[in-house]
Amino acid sequence: MTKNAIVLLAAGQSRRMGNTNKLLMPFNNEPLIRYSAKLYMSLPNSLVYVVLGHQSEQIRAALKNLDVCFVFNESYKEGQRSSVFSGLSASRTAENYIVSPADLPRLTKNDCQNLIHSHRERLEGSITIPVSHGQNGIRRGNPIVLSSQARETVVSGGINLGCRGLTERQPELIHSYLTKSEGFFFDIDTPDSYRIENNKISDSRSNFRLS
Repeated sequence: MTKNAIVLLAAGQSRRMGNTNKLLMPFNNEPLIRYSAKLYMSLPNSLVYVVLGHQSEQIRAALKNLDVCFVFNESYKEGQRSSVFSGLSASRTAENYIVSPADLPRLTKNDCQNLIHSHRERLEGSITIPVSHGQNGIRRGNPIVLSSQARETVVSGGINLGCRGLTERQPELIHSYLTKSEGFFFDIDTPDSYRIENNKISDSRSNFRLS
């Protein structure tokens, strides 16, 4: 049995980025979607399901020669909840189901492993969500981890339930993973956030060459 089924959400239209699909933009010398898929592929005994929708052929091309499964969400224009449903419905039996946006550039393999480890310590049926205490209160991050029981509940509930719907109906299922890692909370949603992250990489490379 696969240990981790990764549902990588890549169907969105990136409206806040203007006319550009952020997942196809270069990040660390490759398209952001490819960078994200490779991160999750590095987790032991994991299978990545890439949920497609907007510009699906371009996303497929960006992931050429990677061992991932593709799931096309015909209802992608209805929003992220439909992609979560499509990905979880298509995924095979696994110990953990990890649902993730594909635009978390600071997320690391170690972040993911710590999140999964925290989830395994919880009761069956739970959903683990990374959280941190900020100046404006509690922040909820991504990815989230579902047990096989929680995944079945979401899938059987149909598109209109989703992970958020389940946690709102049954808050007792939520396990909060308290973390200070920005990898769970920084995403690329706007041209400014993309520039910030790319400048950070450029600066680190310049410092490396100078040292």
